[in-house]
Amino acid sequence: MKIILPMISLIFFMNNISMIMIYLSIMTITMLFTYNTKHMMIMDNSFMLDKFSMILILLTLMSILLIMFSSQNMNMISNMIIPIFMILMLTFSVMNMLSFYILFELVLIPTMILVMKSGKQPERLQASIYLMLYTITASLPLLVSIILLNYNQSFIMSFMMMNKLNMPLLFMLAFLAKMPMFFTHLWLPKAHVEAPVEGSMILAAVLLKLGGYGLIRFSPLLYAKTIPLNFWISSISLIGAIMTSMNCIRQKDLKSLIAYSSVAHMGLVLASIMTLNFIGFYGAILMMVAHGLSSSALFLMVNMIYTKHHTRNIISFKGLWNSFPNITFWWFVFIAANISAPPSINLAGEIFILMSLINLNILILIPFIFISLMTSIFSITLFLNTVHNQPNSILASSSSNKLYLCLFLHLFPLIAIISKLDISLF
Repeated sequence: MKIILPMISLIFFMNNISMIMIYLSIMTITMLFTYNTKHMMIMDNSFMLDKFSMILILLTLMSILLIMFSSQNMNMISNMIIPIFMILMLTFSVMNMLSFYILFELVLIPTMILVMKSGKQPERLQASIYLMLYTITASLPLLVSIILLNYNQSFIMSFMMMNKLNMPLLFMLAFLAKMPMFFTHLWLPKAHVEAPVEGSMILAAVLLKLGGYGLIRFSPLLYAKTIPLNFWISSISLIGAIMTSMNCIRQKDLKSLIAYSSVAHMGLVLASIMTLNFIGFYGAILMMVAHGLSSSALFLMVNMIYTKHHTRNIISFKGLWNSFPNITFWWFVFIAANISAPPSINLAGEIFILMSLINLNILILIPFIFISLMTSIFSITLFLNTVHNQPNSILASSSSNKLYLCLFLHLFPLIAIISKLDISLF
């Protein structure tokens, strides 16, 4: 923490985007090479950095670097992206519950401004209002519950004392809305569709993971009283994943389709976390990392296609195979990763999630099969409808090489981590 905080403060005072990228690259490489799974618990009076925090901090670093690398108008939105990065770094490393809540809500302000200021459509105002109303309304009970805890409000103390909460659902509402859980997910597709590509990438890569991070962090407090709720929340999440996957089949907007597929993936993550066992947590963390990389790459490719066709309507463009063969290759790779095809870590995450859910109840296997079926249907249909048939446009100029390099940097961790699944997280 004595190293991370000065680095974050130095980034805040930098004006050159290239210098910030170099600095973040050095931070990422340093943290990757100093990652030690045997001795990984750095603690201070206010901050801690364990393996779980380290994984999400690395995901944040990589996502911000890839956004800076792929963005065409970084100078315009850097005033929002850099504060989001600093707040997320502090959120994943803070130890006090009240400080965590403040940072957890503070990240919404630059996100809302990013959607409202940099969006292209008039509906961006409605999207930003939805974002604030859903998340803040659901998180107010969390603030009240934290204040009512009269002892040392730190995650370590809660883990050691194993206090029992009378109303654990009040703690969970903020995280369920942030993930988002089905019934509280309406803000997410609107925010994704109206946000610029940089906002969609950071929203998909990191901001949706705050809910899962909070649930796992507060799980010692929630364990005793949430066991009767586990089956209900898992069932609603899985049914919601089926419904949103079916909704993806009829979507015409590419961005909206990928946003609804994110809701389905987060439904699996939430159901896995609610099993409250090690395999469920491990599968949820793997799926969060995999979704953060693959979904971010999909949003980047949607923007690459949009810059050439000037539309996101699936019906409006066909024959990508002839028009943009390079994009077609990466389109296939990340759609395959999105449906958990090997050798990506999406597959490993789904296997661990399935193991934990079957351990909870064998009947959960039925909705899980439907989720896999519906996800495969809309992904294959999306690929066939966009790639094949006769093209509506002539061959356009190729995209910048740095965008293809950015897509490769999204893909490399998805493939590389599969060879190191024996990392102990807890």
